[in-house]
Amino acid sequence: MVLLFDVGNTHTTVALTRNGKEFEKYRLSTVRYETEDELYAFLKSFYKEYIENIPIVVSSVVPSINVIFEYFAEKYGNGQVYFVNALGYDKIKWNVSYPKEIGADRVADVIAAYKDYGENCIVIDYGTAITIEVIKDGSYEGGAILPGFAMMINALFKGTAKLPLVEIKPYNGFIGKDTESNIQIGTINATVGAIKYVIENIVKEYQTQPVIIHTGGQSVFVKDIVEGIVDKDLTLKGMYYFYEETKNSTR
Repeated sequence: MVLLFDVGNTHTTVALTRNGKEFEKYRLSTVRYETEDELYAFLKSFYKEYIENIPIVVSSVVPSINVIFEYFAEKYGNGQVYFVNALGYDKIKWNVSYPKEIGADRVADVIAAYKDYGENCIVIDYGTAITIEVIKDGSYEGGAILPGFAMMINALFKGTAKLPLVEIKPYNGFIGKDTESNIQIGTINATVGAIKYVIENIVKEYQTQPVIIHTGGQSVFVKDIVEGIVDKDLTLKGMYYFYEETKNSTR
């Protein structure tokens, strides 16, 4: 068994897996836990067994809490914690200016896309920020970052006196008749349009049609709008593949 922590700015997905294909997973607020003991107590309410004396894999974009996982591994795991990073994975060429700066979630997405879908892929991950990854001829070529849906809606709510928080979903149309639909068009619909535009221009640089993969909790919003397939466990798979490749090397 392997225990995975996909730590995002807003939420953390915790998953238990035997093979990197099937996951028993739960989501919690990233700010919910502050010590290894609080984290252990929280997890025991979900997992009745298996979370002790097993390796831990962490994909974190919140460096300030990474030490909690080190303490957790020492006290409750088998002492081993693997932090996903580009420099620790040499099966892919990281053809960008500063590979060490690539977010761990993006690294995991690229690893899983390459391993499961081939050497020509585009990955769009819908989280607090929306990230686009480009894999061409087996090489990671970089990508793009957009504000996430919730971030845009919250920015309008916090930056104005009267605009409300609205439900995060695309609006069926492009002429809004009320404030809610106006905001949904300007945030969700417009962002989806931007994603489509970026993908269309990236594809022009490929000689063959790449596989387009959507992942992340809000990928459900675009599955019928933007070309591609949805793989909601892509990041977790990449974390497990990273572990498989690096478990026999020095951490």
